[in-house]
Amino acid sequence: MKLAKNLIYPKNIKRVILALLLVIAVTFVSVGAVYDVALKNVTLIQINEFDGTNDIKQLKTRKLTVGEFLNENQILIEENDVISKDVDDEISDNDVLIIREGRLVELSADGKMEIVTVTKPTVGEAIKELGIELSETDRVTPDKNEPVTENISIAVDRYVTEYTVETEAVEFDTKRVEDSSLEKGKTRIIESGKKGKKEVKYSLLKKNGEVISKEVVSETIIEKPVTRVVKVGTKKKVNFTKSASKSTAGNNSKNSTGENTIHGYNYSKKLTVTATAYDTSLKENGGFSKTAMGLTPGYGIVAVDPRIIPLGTKLYIESPDGGKSWSYGYCVAGDTGGAIKGNRVDLCFETNRECIKFGRRSATVYILN
Repeated sequence: MKLAKNLIYPKNIKRVILALLLVIAVTFVSVGAVYDVALKNVTLIQINEFDGTNDIKQLKTRKLTVGEFLNENQILIEENDVISKDVDDEISDNDVLIIREGRLVELSADGKMEIVTVTKPTVGEAIKELGIELSETDRVTPDKNEPVTENISIAVDRYVTEYTVETEAVEFDTKRVEDSSLEKGKTRIIESGKKGKKEVKYSLLKKNGEVISKEVVSETIIEKPVTRVVKVGTKKKVNFTKSASKSTAGNNSKNSTGENTIHGYNYSKKLTVTATAYDTSLKENGGFSKTAMGLTPGYGIVAVDPRIIPLGTKLYIESPDGGKSWSYGYCVAGDTGGAIKGNRVDLCFETNRECIKFGRRSATVYILN
């Protein structure tokens, strides 16, 4: 039997086997090298500033994402924890992964209230971590040195001082002046008074935009007030109402020297006239300020026709029935009037109501000595 030409002899088989083993070895080394390239070094830092712990670990992984790496090492991320990379991020060789313990706090600042996570152990550090800037006048509650506890409430109140200038009224004073020509119990306004003006500078303290206090810094008078002047009567009141105690026989007689008298006054002449009335409010309404004799209008001042009764004459006036119906009493002819002609007199009263009540009456005028 002849052997084929290409038959491999035993000595050639050894060479083939060695070549195959070499190929397998090279392949194994290459695959192993590629496999080792996928192994990554990761530094894991776990920080809990609330209890002051800081744990650092050097770990190896062939996982592709942060989440897979955490699951591989059985590391649980709490809802409030803060991690330096997202769980879906790719993890690389020599990565540093930082996990911080977090706590929920209720934050009220700049008109908003929200629930936020912080990792710092004190209120002041937490405020800074959240990026909230504070001025010297701002206040934080609780105190910035207080520890951050779970679900603590932190309030940042903004305090601002502002200034404003306002124009305000200045009240006038009232001055009272006694007047003997005015009946007791009656008053007459000589000067009505006027409020002044002032500029007031205020300091406003605002908390979160709302005014919580307002203080006067300075005041400047820009218009002085005018004092109100009121005359107060001191004269004994003389009634002109009906009086049964008065009679012609008792009050109209002669004295020891033979002179005619009326209620203790000596008189030289008696006139029967028509009497009307006017009131002092005419002055306040711009009518007049003084009488024809320069007197201040008031009860006891009578307007006359100077041709009949000279100005300055002292008079006593009452009803024609000897004062039984009414009596104006002692008075002075101190004024004139365009409508006062002949046997007519105009009696001054304090109010328009008294004038209306008096109306027009017959009167007896005694011209006193």
